[in-house]
Amino acid sequence: MFKPLLAACLAGVPLLAAAHPLAGVWQGTLGKNPITVCFNATPENNASYYYQRFLTPIQLTVQADSGQWQEAENTGQWQLDSPDGERLSGQWHAPDRSKTLPLALSRVPHTRAADDCASDAYALALETAKPSVQVEKKDYRGHGYQVRTQNGHPLLRLDGDTPGIQRINQQLLALAYNAESLAQFNAERRESLGQRGAVYTSEISVLPHSWSSQWITVNFYRWQTGTGAGGISWGLHTWNLATGEKVDPWTWVGGRFDWYSPYAGHSTMAQKFAQWIEAQTPPDADCPGAASYGTYDLSFDTQGLKLANHPSGDGCDVEVAIPWAQLAPLLSAQGRAVLPSLQQP
Repeated sequence: MFKPLLAACLAGVPLLAAAHPLAGVWQGTLGKNPITVCFNATPENNASYYYQRFLTPIQLTVQADSGQWQEAENTGQWQLDSPDGERLSGQWHAPDRSKTLPLALSRVPHTRAADDCASDAYALALETAKPSVQVEKKDYRGHGYQVRTQNGHPLLRLDGDTPGIQRINQQLLALAYNAESLAQFNAERRESLGQRGAVYTSEISVLPHSWSSQWITVNFYRWQTGTGAGGISWGLHTWNLATGEKVDPWTWVGGRFDWYSPYAGHSTMAQKFAQWIEAQTPPDADCPGAASYGTYDLSFDTQGLKLANHPSGDGCDVEVAIPWAQLAPLLSAQGRAVLPSLQQP
C-alpha cells in the first residue's frame, strides 16, 4: 500500500521543500526480466522504462485517483511502495488483474533525483545500442524499393545492382542518416523523455516523387517535433539512373538550388525564366509575383516541367505546368543535352 507521503506526491499535492520521492533512475527486475526505470522530477512529467533486452521505452503515467502508474496503451499497471532508502518494490499487474509480477528496483549508483529520463543514466543505453531496423518492401509504378527505418530515420534503397543504382543508394543513405541527423534524433528523444516519459521525434519520410527509365526524384520530408505547420520542410532530389549522378534540374533553365539540409534550401531563378513565368501567370494585386518566392518545387515528367511554390494557404499559391516544346527557348545547354532522356517514359 502507499504511505501518506508517496500518495500525496503522486496525487499532485504540493509538498514544501520535498522532492518527488521516486525521481531518478532505477534498475532491477519486472518478474525475471531486467529493466531500467526513470521517474521525472514531478509526477506530471511521467516516467518511462525499458526492458534491457529490447531497449524500447514505455511511458508510465501516474493515475491521480489510485496513485498507480499505467503503461502506455494500458498494457499493465504498477503498484509501488514508498522507497526504502535506495530500494523500491511493488507489483506489476495486467489490466484485468489476471497476472501479477513482482517489481524489485534499486537506484542506479552515483545518480541523483536530478538524473531524470533525459539523463545519461537512462538514455545513454538507448543511444549506444545497435538500433533495431524495420524493413518495408514497396513499389512505385513497377519500380521496386525498400524503406529501412532505424532511429526514426527512413532509409530509401532502390532495388537493382547496376553501378548507377548502387551509387544513388550510397548518396541516399548519406543524406538521410549521418552524424548530424542522428544527434538531432537523440536530442529530440531525450527532450521528450524528460518532459513526458515518451518518445516523440520529428516525422520524417523519404519516398520517390517521380521515377522514369532514366531519372528518379526523391522527396525528403520532415515535420519537426513540437512545431506547427511552420516546422514542415521538404525538398526534391534528382538523380540520373544511368550514371548515379545527382543533378540540379534548376540548371536546365539557367538557375540553381542551394541546399541548407536534405529538407530545405533556396532556389535562384534565371531572369529569362522568371520573366517567362510572370508572363504566364495573371497578375494579382493581392499576391506576390509568381517568380518572387524564395523556394519552389521544380519537378518534371515526360510532358514537361512543373513549378510550384511551397503552399501557405493564402490563396496565392503558384502552380505552373510547362510543356517541353514551350521550354525549348528557355533551356540552358545542360537542359538541351538531357531533353531527349527527360521525355522517355
